[in-house]
Amino acid sequence: MALWKRAGTYHLDIAAPDGSRIRRTTGTTDREKAKEYHDRLKAELWDQARLKRKPPRTWDEAALRWLKEKAHKKSYRDDVQRIRWFTGHLRGKTLDQIDRSLVDRLVTKHIQASDRTKDLYVALIRAIFRRAMREWEWIDTCPAFRTYSVGGKIRVRWITEEQAQSLLEALPDHQREVVVFALATGLRQGNVLGLRWDQVQLNRRIVMIEHGGTKNDDALGVPLNDVAMAVLLRQRRKHRTYVFTYRGERLRSANTRAWRAALAKAGITDFRWHDLRHTWASWLRQNDVPSWVLQELAGWKSESMVRRYAHMSVKHLEPYADRLDFDPGAQARGSEGEAGAVNVTKSPTNAVRPGLRLAAVDGESC
Repeated sequence: MALWKRAGTYHLDIAAPDGSRIRRTTGTTDREKAKEYHDRLKAELWDQARLKRKPPRTWDEAALRWLKEKAHKKSYRDDVQRIRWFTGHLRGKTLDQIDRSLVDRLVTKHIQASDRTKDLYVALIRAIFRRAMREWEWIDTCPAFRTYSVGGKIRVRWITEEQAQSLLEALPDHQREVVVFALATGLRQGNVLGLRWDQVQLNRRIVMIEHGGTKNDDALGVPLNDVAMAVLLRQRRKHRTYVFTYRGERLRSANTRAWRAALAKAGITDFRWHDLRHTWASWLRQNDVPSWVLQELAGWKSESMVRRYAHMSVKHLEPYADRLDFDPGAQARGSEGEAGAVNVTKSPTNAVRPGLRLAAVDGESC
């Protein structure tokens, strides 16, 4: 046993079963306690080497490694905020001390928000534990953490064209242009605010979002309609790099005081900036754009993402509804014959809906 005293504190030197050497302080001036620490550490090293037992890892170690490996994530700042919250409750705890019941108690007691928000917190800790099990091999099993919004309705919030006009009239000029472009293209906030001129091809009427620039990391080509083209033409020569700016600087935030004030003035409640994308998709479906086209326009990988808008247009189902041949007055008429016949008018299948019209600026139609 190698124990020695330095500056009043005992230190140890152990040869591990794999041949490595461990030199560290015992943190005590009592020789008996130092000896106990030495023997316990040596036994743990033997168990890990010979019995293949994994050393205990703490939440702090897991959180730090996760943040180092995920620094490239688009939602990295959200991860930092949620990990900081969890660390306030789990600091110093080993991973085997953190189970479903503990996390459920913390989330239900301290997070006073929607089930969707709770699921975002739990999804992060679930991902960390899965990585600790599958990639880092720190633990053998992963707890079955609770999901809160099972069976809940998917939120699809959209506004009418009249509400959109009221909102645009209440916004300052630079934000109005951003919102019009979002309604015309369906692009997410990050893609709109970060749009660069080298991504815009005016002659081809298209915006190219490169690989890694979308939520699913796939490249996306966005066709530009007349409304979007009018916005881009008005933004030309305002900045050499970025399309949307304010006072010569790139716009970095959309959820501003002016945005919230405009919503209040327009009488629009429970509406987020991302709901502009829901509005764009809803308007297209209401104008009978097929689901598969909408899915490609939005860049969604999963059909379930576009299915949430399917009920907004049933024009393609009208011919099948007309196949029902049922005359509820036939038995009652009996022998009345043709005189009492009821004329049943079937739904039109070739009705033409009016086109979508969105005013981009005061008094100007695009």
